[in-house]
Amino acid sequence: MDDKQKRARTEALFRDVNERIAESAERFDAESTQFVCECADPGCAHRLEATLDEYEEVRADGATFMLAPGHEHTDIERVVARRSRFNVVEKVQTTVRDIVRRLNPRTA
Repeated sequence: MDDKQKRARTEALFRDVNERIAESAERFDAESTQFVCECADPGCAHRLEATLDEYEEVRADGATFMLAPGHEHTDIERVVARRSRFNVVEKVQTTVRDIVRRLNPRTA
């Protein structure tokens, strides 16, 4: 497995963690919560405050992720939205885009 595939799998794993966080927040009728940064660094410990509506906007496309500002990798993704607390990136590298879409829990 090459480096880009590893990064894609790491980001998909963080997305899965955030799916569970969102489910828990919904159960407690929270309007916002702290999500984990969905960047490619497996040791990243950044937390991102977001409303559940903002989170759903990111999840509308299986190739978009929420990252702490500066955590982007321009060889595989581009920033499509800058929020005050996080950036939204879209995977543009073909292999990475295919992997994250295939691992999207909302289409499984």
